[in-house]
Amino acid sequence: MTTLLAARNLVAGYLPGIDILQGVSVDGVRGQVRCILGPNGTGKSTLLKVLFGLIPPRAGEIHLAGDLLRGASPHTMGRRGVAYLPQRPSVFPFLSVEVNLRLGTWSYRRMPGRVEDSVQRAFERFPILWEKRRQPAGTLSGGQQRQLEVARSLMTDPGLILVDEPTASIEPRVAAQTYALIKELAVAGKAVLLVDQNIRGALEIADYVYVMRTGALLTEGPRGEFGGDTEALVARWLYASDRTAGQAEGGH
Repeated sequence: MTTLLAARNLVAGYLPGIDILQGVSVDGVRGQVRCILGPNGTGKSTLLKVLFGLIPPRAGEIHLAGDLLRGASPHTMGRRGVAYLPQRPSVFPFLSVEVNLRLGTWSYRRMPGRVEDSVQRAFERFPILWEKRRQPAGTLSGGQQRQLEVARSLMTDPGLILVDEPTASIEPRVAAQTYALIKELAVAGKAVLLVDQNIRGALEIADYVYVMRTGALLTEGPRGEFGGDTEALVARWLYASDRTAGQAEGGH
């Protein structure tokens, strides 16, 4: 399997002198879903924003397809085959479903044949979007809007997909479909980095797991090392957190 993205020792934050990420290293590997798990406020979403160029790292390196990137913008990352699916809704609510999809083909808007092929593939993969193609996107259910966001992110056939909380606020049936789709993307050769708080759902499709706490990696490894036991994983978080706190106290 090919490592498409290699991020090393990333340090980043939103305000000068306040670092959310404190030396985080992750890989995006073709054919794998790599999940980044951890409690709220630990820097998981911040990590994806740094990888997509929304936040510049203060230290560390990001390599994409072997090239070292410095100050790459989201536009550059998109052109280089990286898609980002944010946690918060990102559809244009007053535009139709079809127009929302076509906006995802902006980078090759001067190639109408390719645009039409991409739109057609999206409708084949997501039949509900075909049925509702003329409706304003804001009239779709939460799960249908999430499908639209996923479909739009795939319009340019990206090699690496950064996904933040894909099943937040959607019903269990649609959540299961979303996880199945994410796994299918990896099986088809995409590299997927998935941030999630749904531990059980994420572990069911993960090939590799990163566990974060307070801006740093506590542990990582193939899913099999975690045994699929959700309670054991949570206990591992707490144990690592308590151990870190104990070491800090012992150092004073």
